[in-house]
Amino acid sequence: MKRATLILIFFSIILNYSLAQTDPVTIEKSKNKVIIGGKGYFVHIVKKGETLYSLSNVYNVSQKDIAKENPEIFLGLQIGQALKIPIINTESEENKILSNDYVYHRVKKGQTLYSLAKKYNVSQEDIMACNTTVRYGINIDQIVKIPKSKDVVDALRFPVKESLKDTFTIADQYIYHIVKEKETVYYLTGLYKITEDILLEHNPLINEDLQIGQTLKIPKLEDIESSIVLLKSTELSDTILYEKRSLIAYSDSAKLPICEGLSTEQTEPYHIALLLPFYLDKNDEEFYIDSSEVGDFGKKIYEKIFYHPHYIYSRSVAFVEFYQGFLLAVDSLKHKGLSINLHVYDTQNDTARIKEILDFPEFANNNLIIGPVYNHEIEVVSEFSKENQIKMISPLSDNLRQVNENPYLFQVYPSYNSQIDEFAKFVSIFGAKNIVLVHNGDSLGYSNVQMVKDKIFNNLSIDTLVNNIQFKELVFEDSINVLEHALNDELENVFIIPSNEEAFVTDVLTNLNTLKMFGHQVRVVGLDRWPGFENIDPEYYFNLDVCVSSPFFIDYHDDDVKSFVLKYRDTYKIEPNQYAIHAYDVGLYFLSAMLNYGENFENCIYNHKIDLLQADYNFVRWYENSGFENTNVDIIKYFKGYNIFRINDFNEEINIISQSNEF
Repeated sequence: MKRATLILIFFSIILNYSLAQTDPVTIEKSKNKVIIGGKGYFVHIVKKGETLYSLSNVYNVSQKDIAKENPEIFLGLQIGQALKIPIINTESEENKILSNDYVYHRVKKGQTLYSLAKKYNVSQEDIMACNTTVRYGINIDQIVKIPKSKDVVDALRFPVKESLKDTFTIADQYIYHIVKEKETVYYLTGLYKITEDILLEHNPLINEDLQIGQTLKIPKLEDIESSIVLLKSTELSDTILYEKRSLIAYSDSAKLPICEGLSTEQTEPYHIALLLPFYLDKNDEEFYIDSSEVGDFGKKIYEKIFYHPHYIYSRSVAFVEFYQGFLLAVDSLKHKGLSINLHVYDTQNDTARIKEILDFPEFANNNLIIGPVYNHEIEVVSEFSKENQIKMISPLSDNLRQVNENPYLFQVYPSYNSQIDEFAKFVSIFGAKNIVLVHNGDSLGYSNVQMVKDKIFNNLSIDTLVNNIQFKELVFEDSINVLEHALNDELENVFIIPSNEEAFVTDVLTNLNTLKMFGHQVRVVGLDRWPGFENIDPEYYFNLDVCVSSPFFIDYHDDDVKSFVLKYRDTYKIEPNQYAIHAYDVGLYFLSAMLNYGENFENCIYNHKIDLLQADYNFVRWYENSGFENTNVDIIKYFKGYNIFRINDFNEEINIISQSNEF
């Protein structure tokens, strides 16, 4: 009897469990919608019994898309957790979200800016005024604000003064610093390279005794040197703002002219203007005044100190070497029939001097302008280039603002966005590893972090199941424990650090190197300026199998590089630096384009492929009336054994990684 009772209880439990299993959890679709960054989302609060799979079915969104917007779910769904679920279905009431002033249109396949303007009976310029990113193209499922009336557009456009051009792209011009123990006003002014007056102006309530935990506004002052990418700078220019653009460049989809076999016979010399800040006035100085000594009564002693006869002003050196490298390119093409008149100008890093040069009557007769190098100079010359329809080369800046506005401008240095494209593509091949995204939590840079995440998830194979992805996002301040908790001892840990801030990168790599020494599987992926950092032990790069995305890499084992180095030594009696090599590539590429295709070489620039010393240029036009951006970016790998190589064959790299943790 007792056994029969136990059997009955057992079957009763099984029956109740089965009934519970067949009773599905009903998920109610959220009615709360928000628009973040021009993209629509449902806001869903997780309830008991809900899973990522069930939410995916209810909202008709892939699990991968939900996970991309909410990386914390890789740790498991939590009751009460708020999720952003992208609106991607095609129900009519969700394709158009109405407001008093706008129609919010969700872009469908095949739609263009032109077709939307026709559909809603507005101009393309009106749409661009309300959506600053659509000038780069529109993407499927992007939400575009369509103004209902001309008054709305006029309200947006008025008043737009020259000094407010950046209003639409710079959301916040402050760094928010939380005061830590022992920090002083003097320390902060040195840390952020500002004066005490500027700090007090933006924080009027502070005094000399700062309070721990107090938040201070640090104004972001642009360093004119930071606009030169090749200089060793710890600051990024404002081009790292999150700029959306079409996935396919205009030049990749437009019908292009046939340039193969095209030859143009040069009948007269081309006029080339080279604009560089040589600071000749500084080099003309014979002495400086030393006032470091004081007399018996504390009075300063002023003493003339004469420079060495071969003295060169320190800020001139890089540009003298750039000029020397450029001259070698001119010399090599002279033997192939190129004839030019080269006009060299000293800009003195002064916009007043730039305007004076542009006013020279003969300057408008130039066929090509190369330079200048600083962003504030480029802006002035770009206006002149556009008005006079003269091709202009920006050799050293990565700021896309002028490229977007001047159809005659060529930017040699890839933008942050293009570098992140290759960065994300490379990271995505580690889909089966434990991927850890590390950043400093700075609100000013979070849009860039979001862009990195978007690009990584977009590059992950469509066959990669979301349940198989190990992805973590963490904010690192100064504790190794945060990094250690993100480790997975069963997988290789790939730390991705999309930052060029030297102090932050140094702290992270130092701690990761410690974890590697304790036996954890760790590798790191970073950005282009890391090789120029001076405060990081180079040993860390090799220990951590560091890979960086970089537009330029000089392989001194290459025969062409060896030949250039020998010629440079023979001509100038010194070793060439990266400026000289970069200038040689710029000169060789664009002057040979003029030799092959004539003055209007821009129509054939997509076909112009020649062997350069440190990069392969790949110029694209992102939209019809923009300038040209070089988008070529390589992955540079630090191999054990102290070797550094460019990784060329991407597919081969994937095969090696899939077979072994060492490559």
